[in-house]
Amino acid sequence: MKYLALFLIFLFQAVHAEEPAPWRIAIIGDTHDSPKRMEGSEGVAVNFIKTLYGEILKHQVDMVVQVGDMADIEGSAPVNGLAKRKELNKMLEEKGIPFYAVRGNHESLPFRAEQFRELFLPTRKQGAKGLATRKLNYGIRHKNASLYFMDIDLTPDQLVDFSAWVKRNRSKANTVPRHCLIFTHRTLQTPMQFRECLWGRYNDSAAEQQNIFYRNLRDAGVRFVVTGHLHAHDLYMITSPDGKNTLTSLICAPAGNKVLPIPFLLPAKSRVKTLQYRSGITAYYILNIYPDSMTLDTYAAPNNGITDQGPQGSEFKKLHSYAIPMN
Repeated sequence: MKYLALFLIFLFQAVHAEEPAPWRIAIIGDTHDSPKRMEGSEGVAVNFIKTLYGEILKHQVDMVVQVGDMADIEGSAPVNGLAKRKELNKMLEEKGIPFYAVRGNHESLPFRAEQFRELFLPTRKQGAKGLATRKLNYGIRHKNASLYFMDIDLTPDQLVDFSAWVKRNRSKANTVPRHCLIFTHRTLQTPMQFRECLWGRYNDSAAEQQNIFYRNLRDAGVRFVVTGHLHAHDLYMITSPDGKNTLTSLICAPAGNKVLPIPFLLPAKSRVKTLQYRSGITAYYILNIYPDSMTLDTYAAPNNGITDQGPQGSEFKKLHSYAIPMN
């Protein structure tokens, strides 16, 4: 009876055990800013980012990811902007927190590609685990996730090639992490008045390549794609043109002073199921990664950050949280 009682206690504890604590990724959107706003900013929202990092460090994150547009391209910013942005990451480096990024359209100038490679492309010496690179596309592994970072302005055929590369890397791994995430700048779909996404001017452009892209990513275990560029928070589910594969995606609101208004036309509905759309600054996101699930927390400043100094720490507040669909 003693052993039976102990066994039953063990079963009860196993069933009622709390889910393991997640590890966390802080995600920030576009932070480019006009150099005219702050002398010496080099097109970077310097004060905003300093305050932002102070808030992010409270969450004990494993890493910080930015989905492009780290500096503007006015004045001297094209030459000095990325170096200024890199300098701000010392706040993270001092805490042992790595920073990963992709190029946005503001980093698409040819010489900025070389600057990005030099300043932001990770190396194994820096501790990047499972590093795989393909030009300025790269992938890493961290705990139970594979993370892939896709470069700006790939053609539809290059997007297919990227998705095949991700699928191939995942299929040949000795152990395959449970989660697979994609980070890139341009979006999977376009709210109608913007006429701009990964595929061109319309959601149904390059339909054949889209079908392959979605299928490859689903086969690789991808369920969540994080993007930026359109300066408004948009969390949605989107299905491939052939209706066979669905991904959840986030358009990150800007973590800076440039904010777009609510669109004149709501996002296209044909293949898109909008979960939430809002204008204004979602200052940063925290992606909580559990063994078999993910949740997304959103944080914003009430004044939307529309000040030269950026929001103060006391102004940040938590908004909504979402469970990322995993099926």
